[in-house]
Amino acid sequence: MNVDSIRQMPHGILVADLHLAPDENQDMWTLNLELPEFTDALYYAPFQKHAINPDLDLWPEAYNQCHPLPVSPSDIHDLKRGGMFLLLRLTSGSFVAILPIVSTEVMTWLQGTDSGLALAASHFGHMELNVTAPLLAVAENTCPYAAVRDVWGAARKQLDSFHLREEKALPEVFRYLGWCTWEQYRDDISESLILEAIDSIEREDLPIRWVLIDDGHLQISGAFTSITADGGAEAPDDAQDRKLAGFQPDLNKFPHGWERIQNRIRQSKKIKWSGIWLNFNGYWGGIASENNLGAINQHLCAISEVTKLPKSTAEDAGAFYDAWIRQQAESGFNFIKVDNESQNVPLYRGSSSNAVRAANVNHQALEDAVEKHLDGMINCMAHSNLCAFNARFSQVTRCSEDYAKEDLWRAKHHLHNSFGNMLWMGQTIWGDHDMFHSSDPVAGAVMARSKAISGGPVYLSDASGDFDPELVRPLCLSSGRILMPLAPAVPVPSSLFVDPYEADAAFCVIAPLVDQCAVWAAYNLTSPEKSVSAVLRMEDYSAAGALIDENWEAPAEGLIVWDEVSQTCARMLAADPEGLSFSLKTFSDIFLLLSPVFHGWAVIGLRNKYLAPQACHVHSRGHEYLELSCEDAGKLLIWKQADSVACEEGEVVPVGEHLWEIQLRKPESRVTLRL
Repeated sequence: MNVDSIRQMPHGILVADLHLAPDENQDMWTLNLELPEFTDALYYAPFQKHAINPDLDLWPEAYNQCHPLPVSPSDIHDLKRGGMFLLLRLTSGSFVAILPIVSTEVMTWLQGTDSGLALAASHFGHMELNVTAPLLAVAENTCPYAAVRDVWGAARKQLDSFHLREEKALPEVFRYLGWCTWEQYRDDISESLILEAIDSIEREDLPIRWVLIDDGHLQISGAFTSITADGGAEAPDDAQDRKLAGFQPDLNKFPHGWERIQNRIRQSKKIKWSGIWLNFNGYWGGIASENNLGAINQHLCAISEVTKLPKSTAEDAGAFYDAWIRQQAESGFNFIKVDNESQNVPLYRGSSSNAVRAANVNHQALEDAVEKHLDGMINCMAHSNLCAFNARFSQVTRCSEDYAKEDLWRAKHHLHNSFGNMLWMGQTIWGDHDMFHSSDPVAGAVMARSKAISGGPVYLSDASGDFDPELVRPLCLSSGRILMPLAPAVPVPSSLFVDPYEADAAFCVIAPLVDQCAVWAAYNLTSPEKSVSAVLRMEDYSAAGALIDENWEAPAEGLIVWDEVSQTCARMLAADPEGLSFSLKTFSDIFLLLSPVFHGWAVIGLRNKYLAPQACHVHSRGHEYLELSCEDAGKLLIWKQADSVACEEGEVVPVGEHLWEIQLRKPESRVTLRL
């Protein structure tokens, strides 16, 4: 089918009558797509070139490995299956976005074939299926970001199973600094360790406001007898053999359940919220046939002799997830992190009449339960369109594979995928860039600044006492509230179709801030390492509003560009065709705040905050005055080309060419600057 014909359909949606054979026949439905002439493409699929394990193929499980890969027209035949999104730059100069759709009964994906690019579909069930379903959305626009926005908007008009990010609000808890157990302690956690960590956080001079207890607390098969006081067997080594055996925590590790931990949090003068990690399928291998779930078993079905999952009806899935999530709320938790979501279809495959329907039912049941009982949820290992098309209430999804301390290659991979995936994922969710070690000598500083522009939760994973306050404090206010951009950072136009691991150019991203400010960052992600160049251009600034449907015009008086790392600034005028050039020799970043000049004033913001303008609010200004307030105490940095600047509320100190600093002694300070 010609993609041009799909663009002419209502809302650019392909709807078709399908006959799907039983999955065991391995007879996938496919449709060859005739693409318009294009020069560049960006293909999103799991386990592509540059992946940590590019030879791995777990489809239809996407795992947490969705990678944006720039490809040329000659590469189309070789594209891996499981393609979730495709962006084309046409020879005409416009852009086409192609989005495979997951509906109630069927999931679709892209893949290369001998004939070119094909759309494939399946229900992964053991019975044949006849259904009429939407299969593909296509949109074209002269702006790449608008094309992506349009294609998701078209899908949203067709389906009510998901909501766009603009239809949802980020929960309050995710606007504050947090801490998670996983990267430091893995699953070796216990009641005593958590209590000790909370005590240590209480002593730290950092405003950590929530803790997330990750994997390592569940009752699992092989060890589910740990509900008795005299203990039980060790868990099997094979992850697929480990299964959920009960909703309560492992009483060997947590002998008092969650009571003592929640009591300690309630007594805390610092920690306000707590979260708990759960596995979407029960555990890595599902739910144990022999378990402690009691009456819940009537809502489960056997997918093997030793494994169960929820029956694929709304009533049964709802009963399971509502009971499990309610248990967490009653235990005192405010939010959950749900892992391993993309494995749900493979677990049902072979036992269900329609594995896609079963997975959809589970997702909707989980979404309903969290919306009913908790404040929010982080989706994890949910890098698939099936998960995206079920994000009805959930607001946050991991947008890359795991961060790992002192792992240079993974750090590069993590940065590229985190920002690159937000181009397509950012239409429905805020991206979770994962936890990080502020004490990481390899990537701690770069990670801290990258988390600042993620637009999602920011949480640490250092062992108690190992935090680096100098890297953490610039992320937030003294209250612990994260200074967040107005939308997640995404690649700038010049970085969309560039392979950052092999190119001579840096990987550059941008995010919008208040008062038409922006933050621009560049990264050297090459492997093997080599020097790369980066150029900040005014067209990058114009793309800052990519995810909020705003095109920011170049300010007539230009931009003040503040280098957060070197603490220096430069002025860039709208008519400057060259822009500002930078060089990065090894793994590193350039981190720039872009503040527009209005009436001769530019507000850089609260100094020594990564997103300095986000702490300020401009009330009014003219050529002779500037009135603004800041949410925190600290040093306010202003640019004004003048011989002197006065302020009745505090002394104004010149700190550089046309740079003025005012010491604010208390939060919510309101000041008026005059010539």
